[in-house]
Amino acid sequence: MTKRWFVLVLFSAVISVAARPDGQGPALNNIMREKLAHAQKILEAVVTNDWSALETHSRELERLTRDPRWMVLKHPDYARHSSAFVRAVEDLHLAAAQRDLERAPKAYVAVTLQCVACHRDLARERQAE
Repeated sequence: MTKRWFVLVLFSAVISVAARPDGQGPALNNIMREKLAHAQKILEAVVTNDWSALETHSRELERLTRDPRWMVLKHPDYARHSSAFVRAVEDLHLAAAQRDLERAPKAYVAVTLQCVACHRDLARERQAE
């Protein structure tokens, strides 16, 4: 009986990973969760003018974009969105380093809009397939 459960669980795991479009598996899901956590911390830092946290978390977002898990999807739209996201994060990091009260919140909104645009467009692409 235990062997049957093991085979069933293993089969389910293989099917769920194989069913993910464009190779989106646990690695990409994990990095996107990390991205979300840093984005939430960035919002908190922007609202409270915590420049140290803003620099730290924007730097961490930059680091995530250089992680090999980031470019797991080999899709032209993903690459285009990723480049735009990186530019937005770099602008946010620069605004944080310069303690720019006007630019930091706008840069955060730009980062957020890049996330939303990418997720929206890739979801449409998956539906079309």
